[in-house]
Amino acid sequence: MKRLIQVLSIVLLFFLTNMFLSYSDTVPATNLVVEEQVVKKLANNEMMVYFLPIDQGEATLLQLPNESFYLIDTGSTAFAEDLIRILYEHGVNRLKGLFLTNNSKEHIGSLNVLLNNYPIEYIYIPELTASTYPIPRSNSAKIIPLKTDEKLFLGDQVELTVLFPSEPLSLSPQVNSLVLHLVHQDVEFLFTGEINEEVENRLIEKYSLRSKILKVSDFGSNEGSSSQFLQEVDPQVAIIFSSDPNLYQADEETLERLNETWVDVYQIKNHGEIQVISDGNDYQLEIIRDN
Repeated sequence: MKRLIQVLSIVLLFFLTNMFLSYSDTVPATNLVVEEQVVKKLANNEMMVYFLPIDQGEATLLQLPNESFYLIDTGSTAFAEDLIRILYEHGVNRLKGLFLTNNSKEHIGSLNVLLNNYPIEYIYIPELTASTYPIPRSNSAKIIPLKTDEKLFLGDQVELTVLFPSEPLSLSPQVNSLVLHLVHQDVEFLFTGEINEEVENRLIEKYSLRSKILKVSDFGSNEGSSSQFLQEVDPQVAIIFSSDPNLYQADEETLERLNETWVDVYQIKNHGEIQVISDGNDYQLEIIRDN
């Protein structure tokens, strides 16, 4: 009976998500007011990570040499135009890959608009919850379900490892988010989706999590970012996206724990776009504020 309830809940979640996304491709993505394209020219040993200034949800752009781009999540439907504009301004004409860490609206809300505007070669989703992702059948991208411990080599000296999910800890798609560890030689990024403390404890038991840049889980809520987890990651920089266009602050207790680790905290809602360029040995961070 418990198993039946779980299956029915997942099916219900799938249909609700489809209903939510059914109108997302109607958001106009033409005639946008955009700035001039500014394409960063990277050396062969460099990688650029842009934490994009989306008012609701998460979207992170990875740029490798030869203008090869990957996107992690799309932000919410309401800000699809902003996403398309920002990608254009960064010189994105096509995406090598799109990672969808979970199927909540803050992570895949702009998916259909993105598919209508950009050729995408690969779409990566967690194998564990692949059936709940409402990806249009007309989409030409190759769908790649990702398993725990799977490694992807995105470029020279750039490796991405899937750390989670390995088993369903909850019916919540957020808790079963993809957790991605991006390593560029000595510079590491940890993308935690919306995992909670239970998942963090599983990760602590299994992996070395030390990373210079941490994308804070669950928009800085108090469900995650435990003191023990932050000690294990030992980040120098923490990035927090917003789940609410009217919310300018993460949870106070989460911020307090982050500050206790002497990490530099950047909230996208307050700071604007955060750009991190890595040469494999070290990184530089720049804040790009919206005018």
